[in-house]
Amino acid sequence: MVVPGFGTPAGQGVAIGSNDDTNPANTGIIHAGDRMLALWEAGSPFAIDPQTLETRGPETLRSDLAHMPFLAHPRVEPDGRIWNLGMSGKSAFVWQLSELGKMENGTLVRLPRASYVHDFTATARHLVIVLQPWIQNGFALPFVDSLSWRPEQGTLVLVIDKADLTKQLMYELPAFAFFHLGDAWEETDGTIRFDGCFEASPVFGAQSARALISGKHIIAPQPVLNMVALHPGGRATLTASPIDAEFPRSDPRVAGSKRSKTVHVGNYDRNRPFARAVGVWDWATGKDDNFDFGARQLVEEFIPVGNFLVGTTVNLNAQATELHVFDAGRVAAGPVTSWRADVALPVGFHGNFVGRS
Repeated sequence: MVVPGFGTPAGQGVAIGSNDDTNPANTGIIHAGDRMLALWEAGSPFAIDPQTLETRGPETLRSDLAHMPFLAHPRVEPDGRIWNLGMSGKSAFVWQLSELGKMENGTLVRLPRASYVHDFTATARHLVIVLQPWIQNGFALPFVDSLSWRPEQGTLVLVIDKADLTKQLMYELPAFAFFHLGDAWEETDGTIRFDGCFEASPVFGAQSARALISGKHIIAPQPVLNMVALHPGGRATLTASPIDAEFPRSDPRVAGSKRSKTVHVGNYDRNRPFARAVGVWDWATGKDDNFDFGARQLVEEFIPVGNFLVGTTVNLNAQATELHVFDAGRVAAGPVTSWRADVALPVGFHGNFVGRS
């Protein structure tokens, strides 16, 4: 490692002139117009040719917004409109892009505190920003050294009207740490619900994740799938499921609509930092339809594609990456089909599926 990042220090003689000098563009990816956008949370999207995979370079969405942060977890409405945040201390820049990835609007929103925000969520009408008590109290590289865990401050949830960003509501929840949230929806009485994978403290982000770079495993609290309900009148409730889980996903065709099922990976082992199973948790029945690949597979994110789930694992015995397809309604039955590459690719983060007409 030469260039500093979220958890890695700088090597000798590195000069940092802007956010994009430290931008690996390695966390998420979306398709927008004639390019793919490779994303990292603290810098510009990097444009990639969708046919050749050639890197075109950092994308400046407006001339005065060069190097502006653009989270790796944008929220895409069913019609293709893209919402995202750019975090900077006690401010969030709200990005609104067309389905082609063209700038439609951008507004700076003030926040009550400088929480670490890796992901946010949205309903059809609202943006939902969860402000955990993992708070920036300065600036250092690697960035994780800028953060302090303050559980006594609890977790705040800021709800913002998409049509008028000045219309805001604040909710309070007990303290938890998190990286990833599921899609949100709004019920007829105004209650907003969304799920997320919450940890008791940010040990994984603060210590375990960067220790992995040097081949060390530091045991961290397991992420547990939770449901948050934001009720009219300002009351918020938190309901934990009985499963450990990460990378929550749902069908993007109905983003912002009511649902009961959440795709996830899970079955974490204290002796290893990676999941070994994929599943679909049903909040209505309280049951998890899951398939355990076993201790010799490293399970990465699985994504809904129509009535199927598609995702990758690293098979340690075969020393190769595998691609698997599941029937989303019968996950426990195992993969419908699988392919094996001739190499083991690095364990990664997030993906999306782009259909061809």
